[in-house]
Amino acid sequence: MKGQNTFTTSQIDQIKKLIADKVRATPDKQKGIRGKIRELGFHYSDFSSKKDGYTVADFEALIRSGQIKVVGGNYIPSTTPIPKTITKVATTVKPIATTVSSDFNSILKFFKQNRFDPRTDNEKIIADSSGNYILCLRTTSKLPNVSVKPTLTIFEGLQVIYTGIAGGSLRSRDYRQHFKGNNAGRSTLRKSLGVLFGYKQIPRDKDPNTGKTKFGNTDEQELTNWMCDNLIMFFLPTSNYDSVEIKLINHFNPPLNLKDNHNSINADFRQLLSSLRSKR
Repeated sequence: MKGQNTFTTSQIDQIKKLIADKVRATPDKQKGIRGKIRELGFHYSDFSSKKDGYTVADFEALIRSGQIKVVGGNYIPSTTPIPKTITKVATTVKPIATTVSSDFNSILKFFKQNRFDPRTDNEKIIADSSGNYILCLRTTSKLPNVSVKPTLTIFEGLQVIYTGIAGGSLRSRDYRQHFKGNNAGRSTLRKSLGVLFGYKQIPRDKDPNTGKTKFGNTDEQELTNWMCDNLIMFFLPTSNYDSVEIKLINHFNPPLNLKDNHNSINADFRQLLSSLRSKR
């Protein structure tokens, strides 16, 4: 064993925070965070041979199983494991048939089975195929305050703010472009959230005349942290993503969806958002 298997409650809290930071961080930052975790005595390789990373949920599973012992306090790890249906999605679910996608109630049932929490879940549970996704606020979360307050609809008890499509990979599009890194220049969702927070847009490319923008590194990292702490994602692997997207927009009227959203409700908010996005 390279590290140790006994930690104080204070060390446990520090390790969990660092693991959460590691999951959110860009690849170039992850190495340094892993070093800090090892300095506290935790080496995930002491307990598992898998090479695709680990999450807070994996760490707490080691505590629940007794492989990691906690001393100096009454620490109670989370008792909610990752749902088996979600784990199954990552390896066996295929894009659903067009005939199933045509029934909106069936569509919503599939979404409910596929829930991703960026704070605790490994990105591997997200299907590596084309499809749709719904982004919701956590129960205690709110959008940034601006002069116009949007009206939000509900899915699975959570407020819907955005729906999107992935023509290639849900895993790459949803998680890696939206939730991680310096990607506001390639993520309309990040761009919209960032301008609501009042972040300054800067040129994305070396040639500023392209008109493509992103945010500064500090703002991008703050945005990543906020998204991981405040959003929940539901996803649906399907090859029929274009028609599903229109159904989702018409049903939920997500305030951050500007394209193909013609609902009079939230029209003032969408106009404000569009004007903020166009500012340089």
